[in-house]
Amino acid sequence: MKMRFFLTGAAVFLLTAGSLAAAWKLFPAPVGAAEATSTPPSDFGIGALGRIEPCSEVLHINAPSVLEPALIQELLVKVGDPVNAGQLLARLDSHRRELADVASSRAALKLTEKNLAKVLAGARAGDIAAQEALIERTQSTLSLAQRKFERSEKLALGKAISTDDFDVARSELETAQRELRQHEATLLALKEIRTVDIDYAQAEIEQATAALERAEADLEITMIRSPIDGIVLEVNTRVGERIGPDGLLELGDTSEMDVVAEVHETDVIRVRPGQHADVNLRNWGETLHGHVIEIGRLVGRMDVLSNDPVDDTDARVVEVRIRLDNASGELVAGMSYARVEVMIQPSASTPASSEAPPGTSHSTTMTRKE
Repeated sequence: MKMRFFLTGAAVFLLTAGSLAAAWKLFPAPVGAAEATSTPPSDFGIGALGRIEPCSEVLHINAPSVLEPALIQELLVKVGDPVNAGQLLARLDSHRRELADVASSRAALKLTEKNLAKVLAGARAGDIAAQEALIERTQSTLSLAQRKFERSEKLALGKAISTDDFDVARSELETAQRELRQHEATLLALKEIRTVDIDYAQAEIEQATAALERAEADLEITMIRSPIDGIVLEVNTRVGERIGPDGLLELGDTSEMDVVAEVHETDVIRVRPGQHADVNLRNWGETLHGHVIEIGRLVGRMDVLSNDPVDDTDARVVEVRIRLDNASGELVAGMSYARVEVMIQPSASTPASSEAPPGTSHSTTMTRKE
């Protein structure tokens, strides 16, 4: 009985082994399976969603700081217009009033400058000549009074004139002497240029200059200028409207285009500046190319969301900036904020990747952002 059971079990074992061998021959292992399982994870591409941006990012141009929302009086650009740094984009409704204040301040400054020139020039030549003539006439009067007094003095010694006549002659002499001293002092004052008068005139000029600078600053507030060379991407406020939270317009430098990829926090440690990246737009038959130029240092929530309902919308990501090559950048120069799919190749880098562009972050140290 025991021998029969042993034979039966051996037969079952052999039958099972044969069946497994046959199944292995019928369904062989996929070719390359061993190689796939042995591929190191570091060679896998890093996928992420992203958005297209100008290299300058999109700038929201707003009105200068004022007490009330500014009203647009004149808009000088439209969507698609190229602008240069410092170019005038719009004027506010207070422009004319501030322009008049500047003109008034300039006139006041000119008046103070004329006053200083007047102080430095001294008295007019005619006034000095008239004062000198008056001194000459007073000197003549004094000379006559001196001779009259001398005669009266001799006659008084001989008792030939009364004391009253002698006193009159002496009084006339003293009066002429005082007048001469007064006229000479006046002439000296006309010719003198006092330091205190110069200082006062210069202080008036400084005050008027400060008032002009303030008026010019107020005038500049009424004009909105472009901070960079770029293209007008969108106009948010028209003539006659007040500038709201969206600002006047949106501006960007599209000479070079970037892609901001939102890389998962667990993958960003594998990203390095210079790595090659392929960028795909949905329903676009062409692949864009670029390389990593900057790795963010903040971990935050995703801004670019997928249409897949099972995706993790609360994933924590780090923004990685990718500079598109010239040909790819020209294709998407007018597609700022378009959603794209990015594949970063850790094993591929551009020829210039050995030296990162200025401002590029080589560190992957991350800070948590709530």
